[in-house]
Amino acid sequence: MALGDLVSISTACSSRGTFSVLGVVVDTLPPLRTKGSSACVTFTIKDSEFDAPHWQGGLKVKYFNDDESHLPNVQVNDLVLLRSIRVSIYQNKPTGVVSQQESVFWIVFRPEPGPGSSLSITSGPIPFEPSLWEKDQAQALLDRVSAEGHIVQPSTSRSVPVSQRPSHIVQASTSTPKSGLPFSLIKDVKPGKFAQLLGQAVKLDTYDSEKCLMLMTDYTENPQLEDYKKPGEEEDESGPEGDQFNYLARRRKDWPGPWGQLTIQVTLWEPHATYAREHIKPGDLVLLTYVRIKEGRGLEAAVHEDRKYPEKLHIKALKGGHDERAQALMKRRAEYWKIHGEPKADTKNAKKRNKKAQEQKKEAKKEAGQLILPAATRTKLNPHIKPNAYLATVSPLEKILRAESHINHAPGGIVYQLPFQNVNYISELRVVDFFPPDLEDFAVQTTQAALSEDTETYSGWEWRFCLLVEGVEPQPSKQQPRARMKLFVSCHDGDCLLDMEAIDLRKRPRKLDLMKEKLFYLWGNLEERKKAIASGNQNPEPLSSLPFKCCIKEYGVKCTHSKDPNAMDVDDEDCSQPDCFGWERRFGIFGTTIHS
Repeated sequence: MALGDLVSISTACSSRGTFSVLGVVVDTLPPLRTKGSSACVTFTIKDSEFDAPHWQGGLKVKYFNDDESHLPNVQVNDLVLLRSIRVSIYQNKPTGVVSQQESVFWIVFRPEPGPGSSLSITSGPIPFEPSLWEKDQAQALLDRVSAEGHIVQPSTSRSVPVSQRPSHIVQASTSTPKSGLPFSLIKDVKPGKFAQLLGQAVKLDTYDSEKCLMLMTDYTENPQLEDYKKPGEEEDESGPEGDQFNYLARRRKDWPGPWGQLTIQVTLWEPHATYAREHIKPGDLVLLTYVRIKEGRGLEAAVHEDRKYPEKLHIKALKGGHDERAQALMKRRAEYWKIHGEPKADTKNAKKRNKKAQEQKKEAKKEAGQLILPAATRTKLNPHIKPNAYLATVSPLEKILRAESHINHAPGGIVYQLPFQNVNYISELRVVDFFPPDLEDFAVQTTQAALSEDTETYSGWEWRFCLLVEGVEPQPSKQQPRARMKLFVSCHDGDCLLDMEAIDLRKRPRKLDLMKEKLFYLWGNLEERKKAIASGNQNPEPLSSLPFKCCIKEYGVKCTHSKDPNAMDVDDEDCSQPDCFGWERRFGIFGTTIHS
């Protein structure tokens, strides 16, 4: 339980690594249960900038443990000291994370009421006696905060045992709110205002990695909304000015209703977009509890990340009809379709039109040199693996390996192929093997020159391993194997993927267990399957890994092919391998993180 030197909160937030910190709790979230077995407490600490908003200048801490008694029981204005906590980037913000496999000792100093500035002390995860130096540091911070007159207003919710709290995630309330934003019907929304909305999802566009577009209606009319016409009522089938490809015209043509100015477009940003992809489909009733109304093509709406509580969701699919507002909406819906006649008889023709449209879309993508993934694959991507870089086009692995863009036509009819290009791709794939076989060898020791005049060297550790991945695009026949690629993971790209720095895994068994847990999210039961095959099992369990979206970089390295023994030994000698040009084409992972 040795304690390193304390660092300031600003130093911890601007760096990545393991630090000991001391700060005042300025914000807390109610304890919660994760989807697994762990309980979690989340709080923010500061040691300066107390007049700024909670999220500015503070370090957010997420502490997980299966045993609730091991979690720090904190409330606003407590002083918390954390010994050697790992600080990394989570949702683009510096966050101190303590996983179930880690043991980070904590001390909570709670100011006692009354005159003076005495402190009550609790510690964990196993109770211990803080050192005199730790007590002095906490008292000094309390004295400074008191002298400067900084008093954080306590949160309305105090720490309550996790067992008495709701389930794993803070959801939008389904009852009529007693406080917060006012509830509004779509007919009453105005630009520049914030409100709660409840409506029925009509259409969803979920294929953007950053956001999701949802068109929703509550069957009330607003003259500032886009006017959807019934089929055959459109005066002009062409798109408006600036819409040369008729996207808006096609959207109106395929519109299932309601017609008129009853539907608003809502842009859902993360984490709300992920919730919509997984839980909402057309026809569902949706409650939005923090919506900004703005002007676009008429009125539009947006639901952004909550800056104060980034994990909080302001969207919920309503499954029951107990909400009074939902009942009123369904009554308006019934009245609308009673007047306009909900289409039922044309179901067969509609299916034919949809099938024809899908076939045309596939043909168009094939002509553009792209393979289209089946709907089942698109909707079952691994939610724990996400690329941090945004590239618009997903390239199938087979297309990347074909390297058609490497073929060049020079003047005079000369055709040649580049050995590699320094380009990036994004693809959907899954892991089918890895190397080296022992996970302890995924981190290797390296020797580097120190930045000093005598050029002394020091030893460090780097990630260096390889994943064998295969594409998920459909194959023309079952006999034809899927495209496969060796995907190298090294240095900082490994830090990003695993969200941890490379160390000697043979001497740090807890870090090794943490890495194995993260890799389980990446490749499922692959490690157990490899061990079963090595032990002679001819019928191992099928691979359980899910496909995921991943950023891939292409680069070149000097070839390792054998050289012609009869050639002269000169610099830059070409090897004996045809079409090699002295370089090997390789691929590496980058900008992709396992979110466990």
